[in-house]
Amino acid sequence: MANPRQRSKAKSHKSTKPSIHRIRKLHQKQRRAPPLKGPEVLQNGWDKKKTVFQNYAALGLLPSIPIPSSASSSRSQRVKLPIVPAAEEEAQPKVGFGRIIRDEEGNVIDIIIDEDEEVQDQEGNVPFEEDEEEREKVQGKTEVVRQLEALSSTSAPVKRHSSTSEKTWLIKLVQKYNDDYESMARDMKLNVWQKTKGEIKRMITKAGGVEKLRNSS
Repeated sequence: MANPRQRSKAKSHKSTKPSIHRIRKLHQKQRRAPPLKGPEVLQNGWDKKKTVFQNYAALGLLPSIPIPSSASSSRSQRVKLPIVPAAEEEAQPKVGFGRIIRDEEGNVIDIIIDEDEEVQDQEGNVPFEEDEEEREKVQGKTEVVRQLEALSSTSAPVKRHSSTSEKTWLIKLVQKYNDDYESMARDMKLNVWQKTKGEIKRMITKAGGVEKLRNSS
C-alpha cells in the first residue's frame, strides 16, 4: 500500500528536479553563440546565420595565417625511404618517397628521389609558392577590410601608468640605489615582492625613468 504522502506528491506533480521545458531552454541558452566583440565595422558586417569561416570569406578576411607547406611539414614529417635490395630493378619512386640503394655488403651507395619533387635551394629549404586563389583574395580587398586597415592606422598605443603605491616603492629604490638595478633586486627588505632586475627596470621605465623618480621625491 502506498504512503498517502507519496500519493499526494504524485498527484500534485511537484518535484525538485527541473522540468523538461526548463532543461531545453537551458540547453538552447548554452548553444547560443556568444556576442561578437570587436570594431563596429566588423559587427555590422557579421551575419549571425553564417559560420565563422563563411563570415570571414564574405568579409574578405582569412581565418588563419597561411603557412607554407614545407614549413609546416618540416617539423613533424619524416622522410620515408624504403630499403630495396640493389639487385632489384630500379623503378621510379613515388612523389614524397625515395629509395636507398645498397651494395652487397649493405652499405648505402645512392639515394634516388623523384625529380618532380619541389626544388630546394642551397640551404635545403623549399620555396613557398603562394596559391593564386589566396593571392586574389588578399589583393581583392573588401570595404570592411579597407575600413579595418584605416582604423588600425589611426590607432595609438595604450599608455600605461604606474599606481601610486608602486610609484612610492620605486622612489624608495631609486633614492637608495640610483640606477643600480642589480642591488635593487637583491634588497630583501625593499624588494618584498622579489622582483627581478629586468622587472624593476621595466617598472621604472614605465614610471618615467630614474631622473623623474629622483626629482619627484
